Amino acid sequence: MTATIPGQLLLKPPNYVLKGVLQTPVGVKTRKANNFCTPSNLFFSNHGYGVNPRLCSGITRACNDGGGQQSSPADVDLLKDSSSNTADGYIALFVRMLGLDHDPLDQEQAVIALWKYSLGGKQCLDMIMQFRGSVNLTVNLLKSESDAACEAAAGLLRMISSVNMYRDLVAVSGAIEEINGILRRSSLSPNVKEQSLSMLWNLSVDEKLRNKIANSDLVPLLIKFLEDEEVRVKEAAGGVLANLALTASNHNNMIEAGVIPKLAMFLKTEVEGSKIIKNEARNVLLELAKDEYNKILIMEEGLLLIPLVGAAAYKSFRPALYSLPSLPDGTKIEQNPRPSRYGASELLLGLNIDYSNAKIEEKTMKAIVGRTRQQFLARIGAIETEEENKSSREFPSNPRFTLLPWMDGVARLVLILGLEDESAIARAADAIADVSINEHMRGSFKEAGAINPLVRLINHPSDTVKLAVIRAIQRLSISNELCQRLQAENALYSLIYLLCNSDISSSLTRMILDILTRILDPSKEMKSKFYNGPLRRHRVQQEMQG
Repeated sequence: MTATIPGQLLLKPPNYVLKGVLQTPVGVKTRKANNFCTPSNLFFSNHGYGVNPRLCSGITRACNDGGGQQSSPADVDLLKDSSSNTADGYIALFVRMLGLDHDPLDQEQAVIALWKYSLGGKQCLDMIMQFRGSVNLTVNLLKSESDAACEAAAGLLRMISSVNMYRDLVAVSGAIEEINGILRRSSLSPNVKEQSLSMLWNLSVDEKLRNKIANSDLVPLLIKFLEDEEVRVKEAAGGVLANLALTASNHNNMIEAGVIPKLAMFLKTEVEGSKIIKNEARNVLLELAKDEYNKILIMEEGLLLIPLVGAAAYKSFRPALYSLPSLPDGTKIEQNPRPSRYGASELLLGLNIDYSNAKIEEKTMKAIVGRTRQQFLARIGAIETEEENKSSREFPSNPRFTLLPWMDGVARLVLILGLEDESAIARAADAIADVSINEHMRGSFKEAGAINPLVRLINHPSDTVKLAVIRAIQRLSISNELCQRLQAENALYSLIYLLCNSDISSSLTRMILDILTRILDPSKEMKSKFYNGPLRRHRVQQEMQG
């Protein structure tokens, strides 16, 4: 280290020298911070030093709102506009002052100066990294009791780890272990949290380092920070979890730590949050949903996996604007026989209705709300947003799905059944079959009006659509109540016609026979009358008395 530093700079400078470097000198012209904080400067895609593009917004924020130690453009200008030898001398001096043989205040000022200088881009980072030991000395300052020193050290490591060629040097220096210790402190400022988590966000881009982070007991801490008051801390923690989820071997650790309930809360309709954390939560859950068991855990939190069929498929949607109002399952609502005085009942359909006799249940009301939302989005062309399509492209292994709350998800699937795109219809029917895992979900599809379009699609000319529709009906027919609805919609005749007049596969034949067996089961009516009626009440009373 000594051999690399000019001899005239080996002496410890007084504090006013440091202040002269840290502060903007009189007469020095300043430039806008954006000159140093553009993605081209920080991520160096033109030089082959790119990181995950999803981290751009998270890392460039350090230049604009990095917390207590703001970067002044003049600080960078002072070093960059100086002669090369002078700049090298200052950087060497600051790196030397990071050593343990210097006063803690001088160490703090030196690491702050280096952090500010690193915001200038790759050229500045290369200048720092040419001095051996700079990363190790910076990692050592993560143990400092000063929040300002910890924040600056973590911020400097965050910038260094944004370059591919330096990422391994940060990892092998023990930065992950030190960050693990910092994040476990009882009192920690939001700025230190943000810089520390953002450094882990950068490191987790590397698959080797993901496993190291996941196996260092950091996952429970990351999940805990999802409840932090600061939005930027939540976003950074979500970004790390999103990268960890890209490696399948990390899924068990994440699920055991309780990541699914925490992330599912960000995707609920009534919960507000930033777009970044919502996207990261969706990305994590989509990766976890590749496993069938994990998919069930996600559904238990009230979210459904919905296929993205493309905005073009919804152009064939034609809402019944002038039809009399009805419930989603097709039940007509009786109108009040008394007409309005000025003809509003004819102009505004639905106003002249006697709702006192409707007796609409809560689950039916939710079906109405869900249908209204999805039809409105389809009419204005916003049912599949640009963010959803962009998010799906970032995960090529699972490119065509999104997650919606079950009320909106059920309505979306039923709406897709009414489109003309064969691929979209088949994917929606398959999704209905996949999520019909319990009586609640099967009843939700009944209330949402899925039975009528499914029965109508039994004789669709496409074999792909037929197979998906029959599979969905088979899963729904497990419910005795839905069997009655299928029979009322004349599904029996359509199934028999398909069975007798078509050259169908053996798997499709087995599914049709299974459905017919359930519909024609002679004990079904007895079960509905006695088991679901007096016998069930008697058994419940006995259990309560026992």
